[in-house]
Amino acid sequence: MAKLTEEMKKFFNEQRDPSMVFVGTASKEGTPNVVVKGTFIKLLDDETLVYADVYSGKTLKNIAENPQVTMAAVNTKTFKGYQFKGKAEVVTSGSLLDEAKGLKPPQLKSVTKIKVEEIYRLDYGPKAGEKLA
Repeated sequence: MAKLTEEMKKFFNEQRDPSMVFVGTASKEGTPNVVVKGTFIKLLDDETLVYADVYSGKTLKNIAENPQVTMAAVNTKTFKGYQFKGKAEVVTSGSLLDEAKGLKPPQLKSVTKIKVEEIYRLDYGPKAGEKLA
């Protein structure tokens, strides 16, 4: 597993207001899908990211078929950020889901945890795409 550095955690937490990340999945056939997530985005620990599943039909179907996902977080002022790749797990009960329901739509049925396996630099210039962990 890849661990987020203090700099990455600071960056991720600063993206929360307003929070918006992009999550990419692929079906078992390899058909890609990208969605914007802006609800209940948080760091669970040094290697786990979480977001709420709001309007996620295709994303949830893809994760059931292929749990490998990517999440991109970018500062729109500096155009710098990180891409996190890892394995997703959909959570349909428990304290994490209860916490998310308390903040956002009560009809929320799941949240998704991503166990980070690789981290890349999203940036322009010679270090663009560099693997960081």
